[in-house]
Amino acid sequence: MDKKLKVNTRYFQLFPSEKYNGYAYEEFEANLSESAFLVVDVYGLGHHPDDPLPTWKVESHDQRDRPALAWKGSAEHEAYIVRDSLLPALNAARDLGMTVIYLNNSAPKIGLAESEFGKLLRRQLNTDMERMFAEDIVDPKEYHYGDSDHVKISKLLEPREGEYFVRKHVYSGFVGTRLDLLLRYLKIHNLFVVGFSADACLFTTIVDALWHDYKCILLRDCTLANDFEEEQAELLGTKRMIKLMEALYCVSITSSEFIEAAKKVG
Repeated sequence: MDKKLKVNTRYFQLFPSEKYNGYAYEEFEANLSESAFLVVDVYGLGHHPDDPLPTWKVESHDQRDRPALAWKGSAEHEAYIVRDSLLPALNAARDLGMTVIYLNNSAPKIGLAESEFGKLLRRQLNTDMERMFAEDIVDPKEYHYGDSDHVKISKLLEPREGEYFVRKHVYSGFVGTRLDLLLRYLKIHNLFVVGFSADACLFTTIVDALWHDYKCILLRDCTLANDFEEEQAELLGTKRMIKLMEALYCVSITSSEFIEAAKKVG
C-alpha cells in the first residue's frame, strides 16, 4: 500500500474580489510513489567548511565573473534559507525515501550565446552564460568546458547516490531537457519544489510544470527572488512572487510543515 504525505496547502483566491481576495487552505494527500522533491538551482558553494572559497566573492574587475544574483544582501538571505529551511526539508524528503531531482544550470553547445535568451542575459544581466555555467565534469564535445564556481554544488547540498540530476540551459527546467521524460517514466505527478530564484528559474519551472499537468507544492520559505535594493529589507519582491505563484500557478506550504508531515507518514 502506497504511503501518503498529508499537507495543508495554502493558496490565494483572487476572484471574485467581493467574496475572496485572500488566503485559503486545502488539505492535500500525496502518494509518495507519485511525488518528487525538486531542487532548483541550489548550489551554496561556501556553506560547508570543506568548500573552496567561491572566486566571485573576491573583488574582480571583470564583471562577468560576478553572479547574476548580485543585489546586496542576497547571499546572506540565501545562506539563511539554505541552512534553516531548505536543507532540513531536503533531508526529511530523503528520510522518507522520496524521489529527489536536482535541476541545475549548464552550458550545452547549442549556440546559446546567439539565442535571444543569451542576448538578453548579456544586455540586462551582464552575463556570459556559456562562461558562467561551464563545468569541468562534462563532455567537452557536448558542453562548454570550464571551471565556473556558479554551477559547483556545496558539499553540504550535493546530490546523493540514487538521486537524479538534470541539466537545463534556460530558466525553465522543462525547455529542451529530459525532465518531463524522467517524471513520466517514474510516474511522478506531485512536485515539492525548492530553490532559486523565485522570479526566474523556480518560477518558470513551476509555470511549465503546470502546463505539463504536474501539481506543484512550493515550499515558500525555501526560495528567494532577485529583490531590488529598495525591497531587500523586507524581501518585498520575494513576497510578491510567492503570492503571485499561490494565486495563479501552485499551492504552498512551509518547510516546517513539510517536515512535520513527513514525520507522520506511517
